[in-house]
Amino acid sequence: MKSLTLLAAATLIASLALAAESQKKDVDIPAPDGASLKGSYFSPGKPGPAILLLHQCNMNRHAWDGLAKDLADNGFHVLTIDFRGFGDTAAGPRDKWPGDVDAAYAYLIAQKGVDKSRVVAGGASCGVTQAADAAVRHHEIKALVLLSGSASEAAKAYIAATPSLAVFGVASEGDAAANRGIHEAVESSKNPKSRGLHLEGTEHGVPMFTKHPDLEPMIVSWLKAQMGESARP
Repeated sequence: MKSLTLLAAATLIASLALAAESQKKDVDIPAPDGASLKGSYFSPGKPGPAILLLHQCNMNRHAWDGLAKDLADNGFHVLTIDFRGFGDTAAGPRDKWPGDVDAAYAYLIAQKGVDKSRVVAGGASCGVTQAADAAVRHHEIKALVLLSGSASEAAKAYIAATPSLAVFGVASEGDAAANRGIHEAVESSKNPKSRGLHLEGTEHGVPMFTKHPDLEPMIVSWLKAQMGESARP
């Protein structure tokens, strides 16, 4: 009986230690013009790759909470932010967004344990353009995750000229404009590991996770494959 009790206790301690590895905290990120951007930082509790996730324009940063937690549990440092006028960030002009994304990117890669050579940007809908453009400005970004949106012409040209940049793009078949935008972004890539998914339905962006519950783990698995061994198996 004693050995069983000790075994149960050891199992409980191990499970609690595992659960404690990834942690979430809300953060304030100063923008270049002094505005304060609200964000959520998910730490895996150990060194590893990092990903910045940018929300679609009918949601806020919490749309990513499920995927962000799964990524942190699998070894990724994750940052989500509220764009100006969304969630907990005060309203402001959209032409400030690229600078805001750069500020968020700088905050993320400055966190303890982040491997600056393995960084990802992801976005949904209007966040697709911001994420893809971030890769143009920050060549350390090695992969893009794009849901239901369009990359700018400059970003598509950069993707085409950068075979080391892998792209995972997803859109619903019934979401015509977004489906076309994702197709163009993925087709621009010369990376053999890039992948485009065109799913049944009309869901736009993050709601595809509800329609297709296998999509979120698929993204996690693809990112782990791109970012290497220190993303926990």
